[in-house]
Amino acid sequence: MNTKTMKHFLLTTALVLGLAPAVLAQTKLGHIDRQRLLLTLPERPDAEKKMQDFAKTLDTRLKAMGEEYQAKVADAQSRAETMTQTEKEMAVREINELEQRIDSAREKAQEDISKMEEELLKPMIERTSQAIKDVANEKGFTYIFDVSTGTILFYDKGEDIMPLVKAKLGIQ
Repeated sequence: MNTKTMKHFLLTTALVLGLAPAVLAQTKLGHIDRQRLLLTLPERPDAEKKMQDFAKTLDTRLKAMGEEYQAKVADAQSRAETMTQTEKEMAVREINELEQRIDSAREKAQEDISKMEEELLKPMIERTSQAIKDVANEKGFTYIFDVSTGTILFYDKGEDIMPLVKAKLGIQ
């Protein structure tokens, strides 16, 4: 490193180190457990009930398909000795097609459950996000950390804004 570069580096380092305490003193940190907040929302139990009812409906359909599958397999097994080769091939084809329909229905059910969950959670997430932003602006926070995500390892010096956000949302 030449002398000019070294002087520039030292000057920049001194400036940054000199400003760091002032910047940190102006920074107000807060934290919230967003998952816990979402669980306290008054609309959460209704959303969970809708999810459970929807999942039960899908489960009932899948069970019916499973029973149909079991019946076809049992029927084919009981008639196997008296069936012609063509009948056996048709029975195997029908059973395989039913297996594929069941697999497809199972995958679709998982997609539908995820989509329903997203639809039900989206308004709650938007509502809490707005309340968090409002509290942060009103109270002068620079950063709010969500401790439920596990990304913050230490937050002892921050301020838990859960009570403020709950008050903003009208939750006790």
